[in-house]
Amino acid sequence: MALALLLTTALAIAGFLATSAQGFLLAARLTEASPAARGLVGQHVLWAIPAVLLSLFSQSMVIFYFIGTGRLVKDEIARYSEPERKSVLAALRRFKRQTSPAATFSLLSAVGVFVLGGAVHTRALPSWTHLAASLAAVLLHVWAFGAEWKAFAENNRLMGDPMRYARESKRGSNPALEPRSGRGGEGARG
Repeated sequence: MALALLLTTALAIAGFLATSAQGFLLAARLTEASPAARGLVGQHVLWAIPAVLLSLFSQSMVIFYFIGTGRLVKDEIARYSEPERKSVLAALRRFKRQTSPAATFSLLSAVGVFVLGGAVHTRALPSWTHLAASLAAVLLHVWAFGAEWKAFAENNRLMGDPMRYARESKRGSNPALEPRSGRGGEGARG
């Protein structure tokens, strides 16, 4: 599920980049030089709608993913000792703190770009507002992708073995930096 959400976020970024390039061509009035290029307006809208929908889907699902997995982990750790439970709960809060703002702002930026696109199409706003909002949306989605990537990876380790995660957190080690191998060698726990 996490991989699918990261993939849809990456596809949304690609869609925003492609439609931004098309929009730049439209804004630069390069399409007026060629009648064949006028079809770019239709293409721009046809590419923008799936990009926005992918963004809305992926970012809202990221928020729900961390709510749902948090609930599963909380049920699992109910019988843990207080210090272990606290360390896991702190990690769950950290994951939400890392992903919720990025996902929310990315989602809102996608809606904003879409609305501004309609305003530019009706000539209520200059085209640069839509292009600037689109570039801001790309940057917000890249921020979200990075935050989500890190949180998904650590959340996956937590869900794999909450007790081990809690014990490593209690010792002050960072589970994200721990070697995955339990066999001999430096850094392995015996």
